[in-house]
Amino acid sequence: MSGGQLTIHDIADIAGVSAGTVSRVINRRPGVGAATRERILAIVSEHGFTANASAQRLSTGRANTIGVVFPFHASEFVMKPVYPALLGGLGDAAEGAGYDILLLTIPTADELGRLTDAVQRHRVDGIVLPAAGPQDPLVKRMIELKFPTVIIGHRGRSGGIPWVDAAHDVACYELTRMMILAGRRRLALFNGPPTVSACALRAKGFWSAIDELGGSVDSSEEHTVGFDPETVTANVSGLLARPVRELPTAIIGASDTIAVGCLEVARKRGLNVPKQLAISGFDDRTFTQYTSPALSTVRMPLRDIGSTAAQMLFAIIEGKPLHRRHIVLPTEIVLRDSTPRFPAK
Repeated sequence: MSGGQLTIHDIADIAGVSAGTVSRVINRRPGVGAATRERILAIVSEHGFTANASAQRLSTGRANTIGVVFPFHASEFVMKPVYPALLGGLGDAAEGAGYDILLLTIPTADELGRLTDAVQRHRVDGIVLPAAGPQDPLVKRMIELKFPTVIIGHRGRSGGIPWVDAAHDVACYELTRMMILAGRRRLALFNGPPTVSACALRAKGFWSAIDELGGSVDSSEEHTVGFDPETVTANVSGLLARPVRELPTAIIGASDTIAVGCLEVARKRGLNVPKQLAISGFDDRTFTQYTSPALSTVRMPLRDIGSTAAQMLFAIIEGKPLHRRHIVLPTEIVLRDSTPRFPAK
């Protein structure tokens, strides 16, 4: 404590509670009754005390901060539209539990020392990895440090670290199945990089539906077109340069950016969407409501993923039992005008 001679233990003695209870109140943590909390805050206010980070770490052994680590430069953050919503869920959960958030960017393996430093200096109590890829050195380092960690996505590649993810595969399976049941016989998945866990899962769902209803399908194909808008447009333009009779009659884009690229190419070719070509995306970005026609897509539970990851991490930090180490949250198919009217299930 700073601003006077009393310590956290002195305040506990005055209030008639334990030092841990005082710490929970100062650090905005739950588990203290309203009357007790008000009494402690009144004593703190009367003596003009404020808590500083060093004192908190000494008195509680915690920084009351969680680290969120991204494996790219800070300038790239705005180019990845899913992360603001994830951070919103993480941030709100952290605020409610009395934790702060420290954002760390570790774009190369050479900079892993900054993460190790944050852990060893007790600047953070736990880590969330929202963008760790396969064989990611970030995951390896956290396993080595045996530090409280939760991964978002990339299930099965976590080395035993708990993770939370969305049902990418189920959503793509259901969407593909709906296309087939609506009479679309030539289907294509325009995917992002296969090294991205979500893209691999979406491909799994697409091919599961094709395998199940293959008798109703004339052709099926998958192409990697990337996520960068310019690359997407170039790749999609090449893939849709065939004669109309050879074009897919339904395209599932593994992102809304891919799907919008397909809409643009279809418009330039004079194709009617959805009569000649049904198009759907993934992620339910804000602009999908305003495309022409409005884009069908899959809404991801991004805020819920962030919040769930935070709650899992809090439990690990606080030594509470983690009832589920692997959590898959459901998605929602949002049907708009770029796909035909689907028959009832």
